[in-house]
Amino acid sequence: MNILISTWSLQVGGGEILAMNLAASLDQLGHRVTVFNQRAELVDEALVKRLLPPSVRVVSMADCPRQNYWAYKLNALGQHLGLRYPFHKRAQQAYFRKCLKLYQIELVNSHATFSDEMCAPVAAAMGIPLVITEHGDYSQFLLEGRQDFVGPLRQAQRIITVSEYCRRNLHAAIEGLPPMQTVYNGVVVNKSYTAMAMRGQLGIPAEAFVFGMVARGVEKKGWRYAIEAFRQLPQLLGNRPLRLVLVGGSEFLQQLRAEFAHESNIIFTGQVPNPDFYLAGFDVGLLPTYFQAEALPLAVIEYMVAGKPTIASRVGGVPELLQPAVGPTGQLIDLDAERRPVPAELAAAMRRYVIDNDLYTTHAGHAEQARGQFTMATCAAQYEKVYAQAAAQVVMARGQ
Repeated sequence: MNILISTWSLQVGGGEILAMNLAASLDQLGHRVTVFNQRAELVDEALVKRLLPPSVRVVSMADCPRQNYWAYKLNALGQHLGLRYPFHKRAQQAYFRKCLKLYQIELVNSHATFSDEMCAPVAAAMGIPLVITEHGDYSQFLLEGRQDFVGPLRQAQRIITVSEYCRRNLHAAIEGLPPMQTVYNGVVVNKSYTAMAMRGQLGIPAEAFVFGMVARGVEKKGWRYAIEAFRQLPQLLGNRPLRLVLVGGSEFLQQLRAEFAHESNIIFTGQVPNPDFYLAGFDVGLLPTYFQAEALPLAVIEYMVAGKPTIASRVGGVPELLQPAVGPTGQLIDLDAERRPVPAELAAAMRRYVIDNDLYTTHAGHAEQARGQFTMATCAAQYEKVYAQAAAQVVMARGQ
């Protein structure tokens, strides 16, 4: 099948990583895959090189720079004059339509709200089936009291939600949506990395208990709360060697790095091309997020697939990961009345894993049992089934 996957950008982000990993997996399964990058200027070249094989075609408005330039200029002029006409959006839709024809696309799978809005009318006009993947943005809109996004969703043949949390939100709030199905995100973890290599590179003693965190470098992921909780552990555990490894890059994390430069047991890696190298050396993964629409964080899935217990906030779809049918894969912490993590509760959960080896071993074992449903092979196979259903629906509609 000729498949086009449309995404907001080609940078670090849950939806973006899933879209690129999915494109690579579908390519391996024999599909011809094109990735349409909605924001041509937002590209992490190293990340793209690592995740996408050369056989996956990448297109964007960067392919027509003159048109892209003048569309942006007209947008700016229109806004200055008080006009509402979306010059750049129309130019992008024209190029998107051209790509659908040129590459004989048989199905479009969109992975971002902006992308959904851009793709839906074009795909509908051309009779090409559209599958929309909800990564949590629509759940956030619902929390904000918005429902102005319904149009593109109703134009799709199928909606994939990355968690039951997201599916329930849409089902309860909006009538007349196409069939919805939850497909958990899959991840790709390099199993060749070892704890010995990671700890050797960072100068961490083999006997140290290592807490780690991998996430986007935004404040609401809870980085500061992880640090505050970790700093409470020495008074709870005495002389046990401990480390906190924080994997991610942003201006916010640079500020934290400068603030805690005197803390030798807290290690900031900065933005890295291979976060799973660092994850291999963790004992426990952390995600004390307070982003209320946390749909299904890839970081927690990566911890699980690597066989690491997790401590994370009870928000969004996180409980689905930490409380699967096989048994708990980690500990959930509740947020306070202001919807923020409580460092003392996080520190207590961290301490439990250090002192209770049975608890640690049990949760790590559950993570290994559950990880099969979060591989890219499992994820891609479920996407293929949804694609087939969407395509069959369009064929049936044409015959009526």
